[in-house]
Amino acid sequence: MIKILCPTDFSDPADNAIAYAAALSKKIGAELTLLNVQSIMSLPVIEIIKGKFLATEPIVEKLETQCYQVMDMFKITCLAEVQPENGLLVDIIAKRSKDFDLLIMGTNGADDYNNFFFGSRSYQVAIESLIPVLLIPSTCRYKEITTMVYAYDYEREQQLPMAQLSKWAELIEAKITVLMVKSHYSREVEVSSQAIEERVVNSNDLPDVKFDTVYEDDAFSGVHDYFVKNGYDALSVCSTQHSFITNIFHKSLIKELSSGANYPLFIFHE
Repeated sequence: MIKILCPTDFSDPADNAIAYAAALSKKIGAELTLLNVQSIMSLPVIEIIKGKFLATEPIVEKLETQCYQVMDMFKITCLAEVQPENGLLVDIIAKRSKDFDLLIMGTNGADDYNNFFFGSRSYQVAIESLIPVLLIPSTCRYKEITTMVYAYDYEREQQLPMAQLSKWAELIEAKITVLMVKSHYSREVEVSSQAIEERVVNSNDLPDVKFDTVYEDDAFSGVHDYFVKNGYDALSVCSTQHSFITNIFHKSLIKELSSGANYPLFIFHE
């Protein structure tokens, strides 16, 4: 069974992400787990010493109540999990996600992306997690994902990572358009891009994947404008580690997109 993890701090963005995760779980028949991480610093000293975190009991009850509501409304399996924070929050979530197939997190989007862990830490978790991460802005409501834009500089890499993306696109029955952003147009650039596309398609066996190119100096603007203009349902980017330069390029693009997008952002790693 597909397993989805959704961290929550009981904020509005987190509640919105839970509703989204529940609807997606129902569509694909997945099991949903809600995770809350409690800071040890907020617990009584005696509980920390004994290792018995009684102060978390109200949190457990609150989370279990939320699970019951999700199960009643969406008719899915929903589990509650509360963990004490005994390390960096980012590391805890990334480590816990190893037992799951997808991590869904709420974000405040462009309004306030630095609050708690539904701010800049969403981006950090997305980079550190080994499983795909779906970031859901607080203004984004669930709708079925039938089309996805995959922004990736395959010309620089001469390859196209798609293992995790292809799996999820097939699962949710979504079509993929691979988008490359170039700073300017020239016939030479167009011919070169077409040759690379043919090589990528042949090496990856991607008969149903479309390719497109936009010409824009700013990568974020190019991707965002293309997405909105063509009415896609979700945007996808790959956080690859093939080279230092590519790593910087994609990390900065992911950070810009995750802080400014008001649509689902799917981040995967291979």
